[in-house]
Amino acid sequence: MDCPFCSIANHSTGAEILYETDEAISFLDHRPIAKGHALVASKAHYHDIYDIKLETLYEVYRIAQIISRVLRDLYRPEGVNLIQNNGENAGQTVFHFHVHIIPRYDSAYNKVLEKVARKRVQVDESVLAPIGNHIRERLKSLR
Repeated sequence: MDCPFCSIANHSTGAEILYETDEAISFLDHRPIAKGHALVASKAHYHDIYDIKLETLYEVYRIAQIISRVLRDLYRPEGVNLIQNNGENAGQTVFHFHVHIIPRYDSAYNKVLEKVARKRVQVDESVLAPIGNHIRERLKSLR
């Protein structure tokens, strides 16, 4: 397998590593959207959210919180996005579980979100209830 994040995790490819534990590693994105844009990836190869062990998922997000706090304290962004994509249609380009930490220093991204939000249409209970029932039934079978 030729996975760039596995190569970073096993230190065979260089990266600006910020933080590392047995389960996960954080490093600066080499194509940053903003100053301090970092990634947190599992060290073991997991394709996506459906594949990752729960303990590793916790560790990735624990580190994401640590890095987010440090970025807040150092660079004072006005906000931060934690973005985790699963599948090509959701924007995943590296098929190794990871979370983006993107500091936001101005309202440019908020303006993008506003445009998306304006296109959303409110639906009524007749649309939501069958979906909610379907999901709850599946969740019962998982207990």
